[in-house]
Amino acid sequence: MTNLRVILLGPPGSGKSTHARLLADRLSATHVSVGAALRREVAAQSPLGVRVAAKVGAGELANMADVVEVLEDPLAAATRSGGWVLDGAPRTVAQAEVLDEWLDILCAPADCVVALDVPIAELRERLVRRGRADDSPDVVAHRLRAWERDGRAVLEWYEPTGRLVRVDATGDVPVVARRVTFAVLRRERPGGKIR
Repeated sequence: MTNLRVILLGPPGSGKSTHARLLADRLSATHVSVGAALRREVAAQSPLGVRVAAKVGAGELANMADVVEVLEDPLAAATRSGGWVLDGAPRTVAQAEVLDEWLDILCAPADCVVALDVPIAELRERLVRRGRADDSPDVVAHRLRAWERDGRAVLEWYEPTGRLVRVDATGDVPVVARRVTFAVLRRERPGGKIR
């Protein structure tokens, strides 16, 4: 069991959800997925879900206030029971600021921010190959432009905090998963070994 709190960031197609889940398993932490939580709200047609569905349907990001609302209970529970790995937020610097303030109020700041690095050409190929209905070439291009504009700014925002670690996310899933785990544990326990 670990009490590590990790934010996992990366562009669309970088494997955020996969590697967040694998890292959470490796650390015996809770995987908290913003996307999954928002999809549950949309499916339940809650007031929050209706707001989120309207935003996403218009090609926009969910408001950070809605993201915080959907994360409040899961992150508070995960903090009480141990650590967590968050994927799906923040996506803009404004969201990063709100999230950090809110985590400070919870007395649960992120210990580490992992950035998954994948070349743009490979991301395009991955997104087209996975064949989701919302992964048309135009949508893929829009998402990658948004990452180039907003996502990279988030990484630059975290860089001076000393919490950001970058991981090469090219290659097979098990190889990348080892890199991610090693980066997190090395940052927390210099010289620590991964078994």
